[in-house]
Amino acid sequence: MIRHWPAVEGDLARDHGVTAPELARMSTRRFLALITALSEQSRFARLWQQTPRRADSPEDIARITGIPAG
Repeated sequence: MIRHWPAVEGDLARDHGVTAPELARMSTRRFLALITALSEQSRFARLWQQTPRRADSPEDIARITGIPAG
């Protein structure tokens, strides 16, 4: 999710009117409720669907995190 933070923040602002200061103070419960309420067409939802959920090798981990394997 951190990797796609600009999309998260943008989608929350557009769909729910959440400002950056409100987001900084938001509870985890509220944040998760708003994220799960985003439409399938939201930028974050599209990026999240493309994000691998399993990393089996150092190369997979490097690709996901952006930190070189080794």
